[in-house]
Amino acid sequence: MNKIDLYKYLLILGMSIVVYSCASDDPPVVTTFSPEFGSAETLITVEGNNFNDLLAIDFNDDIAADFNPSFGTESALLFRVPPNATVGDNNIQIITDDGMTSFPFRVTLDAPSVFDFNPKSANISDTVFITGKNFFEPLEVLFFDSIPGNIIHSQVDSLAVLVPTGVQRGRIRVVANGGFSETAEMFFTTREILVNNFDGGGVRSETDKWLFYGNIEQNATNAILSELPDAIDGNFLKISGFDPGSVWVGGTESHSNDPTVFDVFDIVSNINDTFIELDVNNNGSDDTHLIIVLAERNGSINDFTETIAIDWEGWGRISLPLNRFSDINGVTPDPQKIRTVKLHLFNELNSSQKMEANVDNLKFIEIL
Repeated sequence: MNKIDLYKYLLILGMSIVVYSCASDDPPVVTTFSPEFGSAETLITVEGNNFNDLLAIDFNDDIAADFNPSFGTESALLFRVPPNATVGDNNIQIITDDGMTSFPFRVTLDAPSVFDFNPKSANISDTVFITGKNFFEPLEVLFFDSIPGNIIHSQVDSLAVLVPTGVQRGRIRVVANGGFSETAEMFFTTREILVNNFDGGGVRSETDKWLFYGNIEQNATNAILSELPDAIDGNFLKISGFDPGSVWVGGTESHSNDPTVFDVFDIVSNINDTFIELDVNNNGSDDTHLIIVLAERNGSINDFTETIAIDWEGWGRISLPLNRFSDINGVTPDPQKIRTVKLHLFNELNSSQKMEANVDNLKFIEIL
């Protein structure tokens, strides 16, 4: 063999060694991947090695993922979840000329969306109802972004969840399908201070502690009824009457001359975060107006009033912020000094018809 032939042989041998050293007979290896779950079209990033000569990327053996070799290297791959991938646990296979490897991935439905929730404020252990879509397992409802609530009922478009302890105000977050959605409005935890449900409960429960006056038909012995109209639940307070000579008909008030019996209502919130709430029914007396009156202990000598027209059919719930109440001088009450609630009938329209107001579940509500 002459020198020229020897050089050619060595050159070919060297090129073969280079080609052989660049090629690999090892199967692909996955070291990391992200994310661990996602819906259709989610971009998946895989890192590892031996991804040369890639033949296919399959979900559960039979659904191929589209991939562009331009977005892959020997050590990294980028591809998306196929639109027809099976929802649930999948096994993703990466197949090359030299073998196959796989890793688990959970295909989810679209991320959840929250449309609305009710009530906007509630007590601890009360139920809040959330409407939306894509509420699929695994599900979690977080109050104030971090405090989990107990889900007592779930459907794909609605949830019922109990308000947990430790919540004051914040948004409600629904976590599902690898994503989350939050309420547009803030949720508030509340505290109820029951004045009277007229069933024997509350701090002003006995009717003999209610003072009746004016030209009304009721007194301590006949003011509590359970029918005519039908009660919401149990008993209610009825006040009715007519005085043709005056627009003020009369009324009733939680009353006691004993300061140890009727102290303040132990309200701790401010005037903007305190409401008085009651269920009211006019029993067909459409012209009825009810004046709600608040009185203070160790405060103003004047009453603070707000008038409502009971112009609907059946029972209706009224919730009034205390900042709507004022006295004759335009002064607003101090919630922490309120000791008495009064309910007066008012013939504002000078009607010749009898006024009637049926009241139940009278309470103060604090937003904490």
